[in-house]
Amino acid sequence: MIKDLKQFISTYRYSLLLLYLPLYLAAFFIIDNIPAEHYIISCPLDEFIPFNQYMIIPYAIWYAWFPGWLLFFLLRSGEEFKRLAVVMFSGMTISLIIYVVWPNGIDLREPITGTDVCSSMLKLLRSVDTPYGVCPSIHISSIMAIALVIQDSKLPVFTDTAKAYCIVIALMIAYATMATKQHSIVDVAAGALLSVVLYYIYPAVYKRWKWLREL
Repeated sequence: MIKDLKQFISTYRYSLLLLYLPLYLAAFFIIDNIPAEHYIISCPLDEFIPFNQYMIIPYAIWYAWFPGWLLFFLLRSGEEFKRLAVVMFSGMTISLIIYVVWPNGIDLREPITGTDVCSSMLKLLRSVDTPYGVCPSIHISSIMAIALVIQDSKLPVFTDTAKAYCIVIALMIAYATMATKQHSIVDVAAGALLSVVLYYIYPAVYKRWKWLREL
């Protein structure tokens, strides 16, 4: 197994970027549980988005969407994988820094009274996901990074129709974060903007980071 792993890393050297993920997860859970006075994020438009427990289904798609596309680009296009990983992971890092220097949260969650499967799923999510560390939304910044890379991808699998489907799914996930009251519109907008900015400054970063070009 170790030999196979070494062979895989030798073939896909840029896969080493994935070592960031366990560090991110550890940092996220530590920061998420630091006692602090949180600034409550709110927007009048949030009141126009009705709570819908069934939207936990597209919300949950993210948990496959995020690692699935990382793996896809890892195996199919090294350069596009590196762009996705750097934009996505930079967004995560910046978000974590913001959560530390500007602790924030939401006060949108209402009691879940339903007993259906989707209500139970949402209750489970809320039991492990605090309403803090929400702006910018890492959920949104990551799907925006994926969407941008897919739209610019040169891989033949991404026809105009395929790209359109990916955009629709990304929008569904984004809406689901608000309909389940996991995020405010402000969080969503900030997360999307963060990835857009990082995506368009990536070429300049790529030119300066020799180690990244050599992966």
